[in-house]
Amino acid sequence: MKNYLIFPALFCYCISATLNSKSYIIWIVLLLIISLRVSFLKNKVLLVVMILVGGLFFVRANTTHTAEIYSGESELVFFPDHFRVNGDLVSGDTIKDDQKVKFTYRLTSQKEKAFFSSLSDPIKVRTSIDKVEKIPITRNPGEFDYSNFLSHRNIYYSIKLSKIDKIEKYVPKTSFDRINVLRIHIIKELDKLPKWLKIHSQSLLLGYDDGSEKEFFNSLSVLGIIHLFSLSGLHVLIFVTFFRKFLSTLKITKETTDFILLILLPLYGILAGSKIGIWRAIILSLLAIVISKCRLNLSRLDIFSLTMIICLLIQPKSILDMGGQLSFLLSFSLLFLYEGSSSIVSTTKLNLVSLPLICNYTYQISWLVLLANLIFVPFFTYIILPTTLLVAVLPNLKIWNFVNDFFEFVYSFLEDISQDQSFIIITGKFSLLIVFIMIVLSLFNLTETKLKNKYLISYIATFSMAISFNKFPLFGQVSIIDVGQGDSILATTPIVRKTFLVDTGGKLSFPQKDWQIRNIKNQVETSTIPYLKSQGISNIDRVFLSHKDVDHMGNLPTLLKKFPVSEVSFGTGMQDNKSIRDIIINYPNIKFSSLKQGDFFEANGISWNVLWPKRKSVGENGDSLTLLAKVNQKNWLFTGDLDIAGEEKILNDYKIKIDYLKAGHHGSKTSTGDNLLNEVKPNLALISAGVNNRYSHPSKETINRLDKYGVAHMNTADYGMITWYYYPFVQENKIKTFLKGEVIENIRIKE
Repeated sequence: MKNYLIFPALFCYCISATLNSKSYIIWIVLLLIISLRVSFLKNKVLLVVMILVGGLFFVRANTTHTAEIYSGESELVFFPDHFRVNGDLVSGDTIKDDQKVKFTYRLTSQKEKAFFSSLSDPIKVRTSIDKVEKIPITRNPGEFDYSNFLSHRNIYYSIKLSKIDKIEKYVPKTSFDRINVLRIHIIKELDKLPKWLKIHSQSLLLGYDDGSEKEFFNSLSVLGIIHLFSLSGLHVLIFVTFFRKFLSTLKITKETTDFILLILLPLYGILAGSKIGIWRAIILSLLAIVISKCRLNLSRLDIFSLTMIICLLIQPKSILDMGGQLSFLLSFSLLFLYEGSSSIVSTTKLNLVSLPLICNYTYQISWLVLLANLIFVPFFTYIILPTTLLVAVLPNLKIWNFVNDFFEFVYSFLEDISQDQSFIIITGKFSLLIVFIMIVLSLFNLTETKLKNKYLISYIATFSMAISFNKFPLFGQVSIIDVGQGDSILATTPIVRKTFLVDTGGKLSFPQKDWQIRNIKNQVETSTIPYLKSQGISNIDRVFLSHKDVDHMGNLPTLLKKFPVSEVSFGTGMQDNKSIRDIIINYPNIKFSSLKQGDFFEANGISWNVLWPKRKSVGENGDSLTLLAKVNQKNWLFTGDLDIAGEEKILNDYKIKIDYLKAGHHGSKTSTGDNLLNEVKPNLALISAGVNNRYSHPSKETINRLDKYGVAHMNTADYGMITWYYYPFVQENKIKTFLKGEVIENIRIKE
């Protein structure tokens, strides 16, 4: 049975992935492969163990409590480390009807905000639940799948609290709660430390992040060293080693030390937030002690496999996210890494193992990943960790302010480097098959004595092929990105790709007091840029702005700051708008141009005709930049928020027929008039409107007009992102929607 426990462990993981993945077919195939491999071994004991463990895990994975949540009066318990205050909003998780839920509560005063911000003990509140809904699903490809992320933590519902009637101190009832209260008190004490020492101690000792330094952690992610700052197995191993040496100097025997660790390690796992990376290391350490005491003949691979099985039984979905996958994959890799390799070779090989997973989740890598790891791992091990332990024990030393200044300098440099786009490679999202192939090749590469070998060459060839397919696609597309109540349309060409974006989307904001202002990301950061990166797009050749409304161009400053853009174009006269003038001043390296009726340009098979505005304008709805694009012999009309009067003026100047219409003004009754539909005769109208938006777009009048003229219509509120793909070499085209997955093949124009 030696080294065979890996089969039950992988069997359990594949069951978990099959139950929770959209790509379940490939996981079923892997389950069959594992089963066949075990049957060929003709080891009846192993087969029985795998069936029993797999069956036990299947039962455990299907015992999640997901009863329906009801609104109304309720009593809830809030732990301060389980919620955050952001402007006038408190959000976090709590327990309702024996299951974990997300909650939001809008604060009514600055005094109430101060109360929640300063809490150091859990509270019990009597509150009214105004709204219960399932966690919203992702609406665009490439977005971080928050609903999926929460489902892996058994959270399926969110509740909105309308008011809080009573607040009282919560008295912990279980040992788990008491440890959690201790955790909160330690976090509050560490809050008093200088900025970076606070971040180090809270994240590395307790696995806590207050969300205040998102840009910093994004920088670490780009450089490939984020794993160092997430409490994980490496840190637990270092802490255990330090603890053993410390007790050894006190003449405490190994047997006594082992007994102390058997008690302290599980308690520390709870204190550190019960994250899977922590439990992996703790269970591994506990198993090593137990196996040593029982004198069991188990290999390192068997101990790893047992650890994986136990972790999956504790948290069945724990290895479905990037963090859990990287934690176990890198631990597995260390078992086979050739011990005679230099630190450079070892670091390179381990980076090759993690690379496909990182590309699959973040769609990018940095040229500096290897260098950053070679430099920062020793810096972290010999400087950051020791100072973190010392500052936790001796927090009042004056020297800590100077140490904090040193870290401030180092991290400012790291942030500057990470934001330099010249160091970033946008890889795009890889298929699951490519990820599997690269991981298998990288694992075989670990055992090779030389860095250059057949596995490395195959790995590089696979990686290059995957990037090439993303960078030089065989198809072009027009995508209506779901940015809520706004417009943003992406158009790309095949092979030598050119990328165009018509509007950026944006969200209206209303006057607020300083204490109410929330720090949130807009749709460009959460939807547009992730989608672009997932497609392997590293630059936008041209952004068109239809007019000055926030829901069309409000996200432009963020886009220009976060993503390379070559040119921005708008209707003539908009350059006199203050917001546009400010943007032009702030981005001198970007070309800005104004367009008017009659302008024409072509790029890689897409021709653009400017139909409106006719003369200098101020960027109102009636001045909307109107574009007629010819893409793969199909005509697209983009009208922004142009009103019916503007549409009729265009019809007086042009006689056009179109295939696809981007419905004006989100389907408002003031656009997409009878004359336009009768004259241009579109085959399909695409509407970009927010779910349950306050304007009730699209209007019934517009829908009735579309139906009257036999124009099919699709709305992003119903379908999420809507994408039209075209394949120039086979003269095919199809429409695919993200939410419903519907595919309409070879759309034809009505005669």
